[in-house]
Amino acid sequence: MKIIVRTFAGFEEILAKEIFQITNLKPEIGKRAAYLDGNLETIYSLNLWCRLALDVLVELHHYKASNEDELYNGAYEFVWNNEFSIHETFSITSVVNSPFFNHSKYASLKIKDAIVDQFNKEIGKRPSVDRENPDHKFLVRISHDQVNLLWNTSGDSLFKRGYRTMTGVAPLNEVLAAGILNFSGWDLKRPLIDPMCGSGTFLCEALMLARNIPPTIKRKSFGFMNHKDYDHGLLEKLKAKSLQEINNNQPTIMGFDNFNEMIIASRTNINNVLPNNNCKITFKDFFDLEPPIENPMLILNPPYNVRIAQEKNHLFYEEIGSRLKHTWSGSDAWILSGDLESLKHIGLRPKRRVKLYNGPIETKLVHIPLYRGSKKTKKQPKIE
Repeated sequence: MKIIVRTFAGFEEILAKEIFQITNLKPEIGKRAAYLDGNLETIYSLNLWCRLALDVLVELHHYKASNEDELYNGAYEFVWNNEFSIHETFSITSVVNSPFFNHSKYASLKIKDAIVDQFNKEIGKRPSVDRENPDHKFLVRISHDQVNLLWNTSGDSLFKRGYRTMTGVAPLNEVLAAGILNFSGWDLKRPLIDPMCGSGTFLCEALMLARNIPPTIKRKSFGFMNHKDYDHGLLEKLKAKSLQEINNNQPTIMGFDNFNEMIIASRTNINNVLPNNNCKITFKDFFDLEPPIENPMLILNPPYNVRIAQEKNHLFYEEIGSRLKHTWSGSDAWILSGDLESLKHIGLRPKRRVKLYNGPIETKLVHIPLYRGSKKTKKQPKIE
């Protein structure tokens, strides 16, 4: 089976490394995706273990089409009854980049027509479409005259880990958080602190990484569980093996926030990941916080409110930079921000910059070593 694993832009190379670690298969790197051949065990393992994947797709059919009749006929030729039954629901979404087809919704409609017409002819009944909670999700990808019909084996996106039961206004995507931890090179031993932890996404992902907990072990369902070829025994075998590989590491992970609601949310979510963990989550404003431990790695996603005047956001980032410089020397700070203009006002020299996208929103991840001694006092240029 041809498998496509999708991720965020900028994560392609680290995703490919993760896939190799999970499957011992070397994937081909594409745009926001990685490609490999595999079997059911490959699919189940990727859905269970891949921290950097948004979903895992399987190519069902590939053909050429340069008009609506060819688009319909190509989909009609595929035997859909092998994938799902008349009693199950499905949905179709399309991604179109073609001079022959202008509208993704129209492409979805033609593929849907081909599927239901085939069922009507062969069985005399048609399956129902459910756009909200279908049993099966299919994706149509059209590039020029090349059409790929894909099955989403994940169902809901894999960022839905299953541990988040409480949230804030704008929670960080779990896959994005896992990728940032990967970029940071955290060695699982160095103390990790999120001083603006919100609902605790960085903390939860860090704990799962350190203890080798499969990221989706809490999920109750995947798309592949509705397929005719679903192998329940194989999935349970892989789950049992993964639970045996959870270790007893005791990483030093700390979170702070200045909203009680977020402290409650963080504690709830991280206890959902692993009860009786040793992570410390405390009510404290970042600007009043003194380093509770030497040589930590800071990882933070400063809150951003578009309703606040830009000048106030600039000042907020200036204050963050000043606090980091004067209070956290000897640490390393990794800062994610979607407020690219305000980030320039942090006033500290970044060692590394990574452009990332949180959905359609461009963000920037910067690594700022907070040196002790003379390097700390040098004049620092703004981030560009």
